[in-house]
Amino acid sequence: MWPWWGGGGAGCGKSTLMWLLLGFERPRKGAVYYDGKDMSTLDLSSLRRNIGVVMQDGKLFAGDIYQNIALCAPGLTMEEAWAAAEMAGIADEIRQMPMGMQTLVSEGAGGVSGGQRQRILIARAIAPRPKLLFFDEATSALDNLTQKQVSQSLDRLNCTRVVVAHRLSTIRQATRILVLKDGKIMEDGGYEELIRRGGTFARLVERQQAVQ
Repeated sequence: MWPWWGGGGAGCGKSTLMWLLLGFERPRKGAVYYDGKDMSTLDLSSLRRNIGVVMQDGKLFAGDIYQNIALCAPGLTMEEAWAAAEMAGIADEIRQMPMGMQTLVSEGAGGVSGGQRQRILIARAIAPRPKLLFFDEATSALDNLTQKQVSQSLDRLNCTRVVVAHRLSTIRQATRILVLKDGKIMEDGGYEELIRRGGTFARLVERQQAVQ
């Protein structure tokens, strides 16, 4: 299930909203609720253990690919690591590497492409089988076909996804879309509903389609 997508131009507040959801920032007004419970009353460490996160500037650390995937899933078996890699659409490329899962990468993402880095980070996020997935431009380095394949694989996870993205084709199946501007919600609805309204979202889609 895709609950919502945050869309809008740079500086509109999408990433700030993600930080609020993770509890790294506190709202000046109102509150953040999980299952009807005010987040300020919850154990944040416990909450975050149920959330898989891929940020736009996410990093790999020096070590092999298996270690990077297993970072948030202590005790992850090699079989489970391969399953996460399959779901993230990176398994075939790992198999083609000289050392497979034992292939070393340097801190940052040395030795792998931007798209491979993002998919390893996605595999890391889904390895613990979280109840929630937060993606902040998590597939920006992937081509449309690869992004679609990854999205279809993630559908089988049966977890709620919160996605921040500029590429609007990535959120066509989202249950709910929020369009942000200057920190405010300008539009709220499903993809086709927002297209029919002919507002900000529809213009953004039209603009992106024109340059493709």
